[in-house]
Order: sequence, then C-alpha cells, then structure tokens
Amino acid sequence: SCPLLQAMCCCLSFSLHPLGKTLYDISEMHGIELGPASVGGPADAIRSAEWTEPLFGEGPCTGFDHVLLVGPGVETAKPRDHIEMRMLNHYWDDDEIFPESRLATQITLTKEMDGMIVYVPDRICDDIP
Repeated sequence: SCPLLQAMCCCLSFSLHPLGKTLYDISEMHGIELGPASVGGPADAIRSAEWTEPLFGEGPCTGFDHVLLVGPGVETAKPRDHIEMRMLNHYWDDDEIFPESRLATQITLTKEMDGMIVYVPDRICDDIP
C-alpha cells in the first residue's frame, strides 16, 4: 500500500514514483482505487503559446477518476480541456466539482509536482450490472 495515503489524501514524493506516468497509473501501483478509466488518444497537443495542434483523439471517456490537486507543481499540469470538463460534469454533481478538480488519467507526473497533495473524493458507484 502507499505509505503516503492518509485519510483519502496522498502527498506525492518522487523518490517513490516514476516521472512520466499518470496519476492514475501511480494510484493503481499502490492499490488506490479510483474507479475504472477509459482513455482514447489525446484530443490535442499544446505546441506553443500560440498554437494547439488538434490530434483528433477521444481524450478521457469516463469521469470516475476524479481527484483534487493542490500544492507544488499543480500549475505545471496540462490545462483541463473541454473533454475532461465534460466527463467531470457528466459523472459528478456541480457541488462536487472545484477549480482543483481533475481526472487522474489526465495528469502526467513531472518533477515539479514533487510534494503535490492529491485528495480523492468519495467514489461514485461503478459496479451496477
């Protein structure tokens, strides 16, 4: 289990986690259940301050993996796009979505995020047959 997980909160230390993995991947490695995830290819790629290249991927296809990010490096994460926001709105109520809300599958870990705090809200039901 993740030694950093306490009361549904995880503080990331990069001496323990490989860079370049998603937050969802790291959670799975430590047995932290975020729910099922389905991710198509990236919808776009930011190439410069002036140009975002459309890649025509689907992006995130579910919103079960909702987390809240605070602390070091949060501002270095790729900005939340319209597809990620659509999945959050589709799966979560308005009063459960905050400016810090992200999908764990969309957060690629970088060294600047060392010490970032990840809050995991109560899960929504995902096991109805």
